[in-house]
Amino acid sequence: MVNEKIDISDEIIGFQEEILNIQTAIAEFESGHNLNVAIISEPYAGRTTLLNEIEKMNLHKIIRFSFSSIVKNKDEIILPYQSKRIVLIDDCQFLFMRKIGGFEVLEHFLNSTAAPDKMFITTWNFYSWKYLDEVMKIGKFFPVQINLPKFTAGQIKDSILSGYKKEEIEFVEDVEFEKERIINFKKYPVAIKPWNKKINLPYIRIDYSGLKFRLSKKEKRATIEDIIFEKIHNVSNGNPGVAKIIWLRSLKYPIIKPSRIKDESLNIELDYNESFVLNIILSMKSIKNEEISEITGLDFEVDKIIFQLSKQGLILTGDCSCTIKPEALKGIIEFLKKLRMVW
Repeated sequence: MVNEKIDISDEIIGFQEEILNIQTAIAEFESGHNLNVAIISEPYAGRTTLLNEIEKMNLHKIIRFSFSSIVKNKDEIILPYQSKRIVLIDDCQFLFMRKIGGFEVLEHFLNSTAAPDKMFITTWNFYSWKYLDEVMKIGKFFPVQINLPKFTAGQIKDSILSGYKKEEIEFVEDVEFEKERIINFKKYPVAIKPWNKKINLPYIRIDYSGLKFRLSKKEKRATIEDIIFEKIHNVSNGNPGVAKIIWLRSLKYPIIKPSRIKDESLNIELDYNESFVLNIILSMKSIKNEEISEITGLDFEVDKIIFQLSKQGLILTGDCSCTIKPEALKGIIEFLKKLRMVW
């Protein structure tokens, strides 16, 4: 084992333990052990931010690749001659296509990671990783697996406010927030296939940040600043990237009020084909329309499905591609878990 002290930057918030584990693996590699790394998280959760930090800390040792669309030719991942020994590869979910014959590039890449003179530090979409580990056992190629944690409300606060001067932002209590209902009754649509009907099952949604605010107000403990970040934490489900997007959407500089932070709970109504396409987009975060068609085949009317997903506020579209809408991520995951398409 390597016992030398490893310096960790204080600039990045929330990933100190993960950085330490990766830096330890790098030190072990330089001592003769091959410890490839997989950094795994859901979309927007900070994989690229963490990879940027690792690159900065090891600048002269590293070569880096990044993919933004599905790689269909294995020649695209051939390393330059005499390249540096540590290889960073971002968004490895683009190395496969979820269809028959769509795993050749990934298989070639996985075999290349066994090279004793190279260390691979890779990032993966959590839902692609789960699928690939089930069908191909890719975990065996990466002895060090880093699952990025959810942020606490305090970490979200520190991360967001690190971009502002002290007391630059005004946290304002407002009447609208105090009037918001703590308990709301929602309806969840369920399809009954034998009768080809849908019924709405009632369920209760509790606004925990509002409940905490009322209880804390009585005890005079929580500040409005704390309540705002608690609410952002609940709506984002602890995803730091989504939390920042919610913050920017809610901020009317320099003022932010709790009533501006909306929990846009979605009543998702999709058939099986639409749900499957949504699952594909989730597992990639962003994908071209033509690539979806290639995966699903002619039985799927992809253009109509994409329109339906966009209409329900689940994805963002543009340049013949689609991306998971950050604010919808929590609801999408809950919906697909109910269908057992993700787990």
